Amino acid sequence: MAAVAAAAIAAEGGLELVAAGTHALEAELCGVRGDAAGAREHAAAALAAIDPHESRAIAVRARHAIGVAEAADGNHEVAYEQFRMLFTADGAPLHYHASCYGLADLAGAAARTGRRDEARQVVDRVAGELDGAASPRLALLIERGRAQLADPDAAELHFTRALADSTGGRWPFERAQTELEYAQWLRRHRRRAADARPILLAALETFRRLGARAWEELAHAELRASGVSTAPAEPEAFAELTPQQQQIIRLAAQGLTNREIAERLFVSPRTVATHLYRSFPKLGITARAQLRDILPS
Repeated sequence: MAAVAAAAIAAEGGLELVAAGTHALEAELCGVRGDAAGAREHAAAALAAIDPHESRAIAVRARHAIGVAEAADGNHEVAYEQFRMLFTADGAPLHYHASCYGLADLAGAAARTGRRDEARQVVDRVAGELDGAASPRLALLIERGRAQLADPDAAELHFTRALADSTGGRWPFERAQTELEYAQWLRRHRRRAADARPILLAALETFRRLGARAWEELAHAELRASGVSTAPAEPEAFAELTPQQQQIIRLAAQGLTNREIAERLFVSPRTVATHLYRSFPKLGITARAQLRDILPS
């Protein structure tokens, strides 16, 4: 791994700032994977190697990583404490740039710990200071943060804005977090389970691809709560599909898109999508990436 190689070079050359930066990077990777112990270990090493007041970007990244991992483990009180430390007591970013990437995570932890008003002041202050000049990434994070802090009648608008912008695909982990949070909101507000399922499947696929196992399990749990079975398929499950469904599943397992499958089978892409949607629960899977594992040899 590049971070490990960089850490070795930094240690050999006595480059303390570089070493601290690589520990912060390792902590961030652990945070994405939901490895709270690893995030804490690397974050502690990063913080020990610097003066947090002089190297604020590294300190912020380290604390953000701990918070993300703790949130994945359901430790929202600890997560909130870490995210809140990215900002000063009056809500200003501790680091003008790095702190802002924790806005949505701060909002999510606040919503789960009864601190919406405090977090709303931070989000509103940062958004106000940016005054429409936020980068595309920060604009999406602000929308996601506001969605989690908004009243029920306003939250959905912010969620849909955060997901409607196609540039969000450039930051897949953050987009998958938004999808998961939106699906959770839909279920809490007793919306149709069918509304949440495609959103959850997209989040699950991203978490699996990124190796974000703790977040993947959260998506699995939400799918189960939405009525989608995530148990392994029985050996005869594939045989019980219709012949057309079996064809579609085999082609999808080879990596073909819905449109490519439709062209081969002389059907519409919508028909392909419908058959996949109906087949996945029967096979006990939730994403295309699992298809190869369940096909009979």
